[in-house]
Amino acid sequence: MFMQRLFAGLLPVLLCLSLALGGCAGKEEPFGQAQAPEGGLDLVILHANDMHSFIAGTDKSGQACMKEDGCYGGYARVAQAIKDAKAKGDNVIALDAGDQMQGTMLYTVFKMSLMADIYPLIPFDAATLGNHEFDEGCAKLADYLSGVRIPMLAANLDPAKGCPMLGAKFQPWVVREVRGVKVGIVGIACDDVIEPGKACDKTRFKDVKQTLEAAVRELNAQGVHVVIALTHIGLGADRELARSVDGVGVIVGGHSHSYIGSSTDEKAEGPYPIVERSPSGKPVLVVTAKKAAKYIGELEVQFDRNGVPAGWRGQPRLLDPKAPRDGKVSEVVAGYVQKGEVYRNTRIGINEIDMPDGMEACRAGECLSAAVAVDAFLDWGAKYGAEMAIISGGALRNPLPRGPVSRGDILAIAPFPNTLLVKEYTGEQLLAALEHGVQDDNHDGAYIIHPAGFTYEADMARPSGHRIVKAETAGRKRPERIDPKRRYKVCLSSYLAGGGDRYEMLKEGKVLPAPSAGDGEVMEAYIQKASPLRQRPGGRFVLKSK
Repeated sequence: MFMQRLFAGLLPVLLCLSLALGGCAGKEEPFGQAQAPEGGLDLVILHANDMHSFIAGTDKSGQACMKEDGCYGGYARVAQAIKDAKAKGDNVIALDAGDQMQGTMLYTVFKMSLMADIYPLIPFDAATLGNHEFDEGCAKLADYLSGVRIPMLAANLDPAKGCPMLGAKFQPWVVREVRGVKVGIVGIACDDVIEPGKACDKTRFKDVKQTLEAAVRELNAQGVHVVIALTHIGLGADRELARSVDGVGVIVGGHSHSYIGSSTDEKAEGPYPIVERSPSGKPVLVVTAKKAAKYIGELEVQFDRNGVPAGWRGQPRLLDPKAPRDGKVSEVVAGYVQKGEVYRNTRIGINEIDMPDGMEACRAGECLSAAVAVDAFLDWGAKYGAEMAIISGGALRNPLPRGPVSRGDILAIAPFPNTLLVKEYTGEQLLAALEHGVQDDNHDGAYIIHPAGFTYEADMARPSGHRIVKAETAGRKRPERIDPKRRYKVCLSSYLAGGGDRYEMLKEGKVLPAPSAGDGEVMEAYIQKASPLRQRPGGRFVLKSK
């Protein structure tokens, strides 16, 4: 990898800048030891995002490990990578772009106490709040933050009177002095949390662009010109923000689980870093580092005296099984893994179906865990009148394993504390929900509806909002199209029924009498009854590609 030399006033270097994606040839210094322009700063930024409680790392297929040996990433490897970098140089800062919570069986069982014991051991200099930090509600998040030593940044979080986050331990930004230069880090939290079981209804967020502009003005007034935005809004929104606000040199982001870089094993959404232009034409470097603590991003930037990036290099570094681990973190991880063994050793059934599955598969099309989940929902809900069942792709977090299935597997697949409801909807409301699931802004497939009791087909080449070309009931003598004026009884999670994933139309409808039951509890009972699972589900919905 070659060092870029982009000093103002030098024509060859300006030409290199215009070809930023290709880089510029030049002498390459050891990482973290490049010469910055006079009055500027050579800064190394290490970053992670969407770690999602993958404390022991991931296996080759990306699923959560229950032991560190032979796995990729994990909190102990992230912690040691940061410690090693800081030991080598005094110009290193480490940032976490949010979503420390949720995503593994261990978090489902131990909740925030898991993170309270492990997260403070990672030497981050600052972090922001992702949407899943709010999963247990604002009161529990505020309590958790009271014990975290890492500065939690959220300049756009503006809780109203009555919200437990009012007065909680978070701040808009933090200023670090590195080699005599002030570096401002501004937090932009995820505002997509005003949903059931998440932030309270008194939680408020300010406009992201206006918030960042105001933060830059305030920091500049304090003599801070090197400004980094630490965000949890997704790569697309980060790029738009970079093009909209002056005075920010780097955006370190999360939320979309995007990989950018040159790995041949990952589908890249761009080079590392992605170079955008601010309204005044200055370069803004946008970086992110996938998910699940598998990578740590390593970005070195030479800022000029005005805080403008003048040179840069870096890549997300894969933390492979040979990467060194922090002993203290590994010790805590091992303790939680041992406590979780009881759930992994409680066998509930056998699965003999080989089918695409896991979080990414469930966001791309039909997947096994979603099919089993909605079959279980419909089997339970039919006793209370349900003729259909639905779940969204983002609700499934891990695959149903082939072979023995444990209680721990169910907790990993459905980690959210949802109960089931039976609601009556019009066909019009149901069709609107299907359209919402396949719209352009569907969070990379997280909103896709997986059905039981009916089938549908979407033409993704058509305009967003007009993509459902067929939707028919199933289980009858012959399929019948879903009638917008007819009413249908649907079993679904409390999350969707309350408008989660922006399903506003599902907040409507009439709730029918049914006892309280957890989605994982219902899945477990169904697998016990239907075991061994042998019949491969399929043909429930089709997404015709563009």
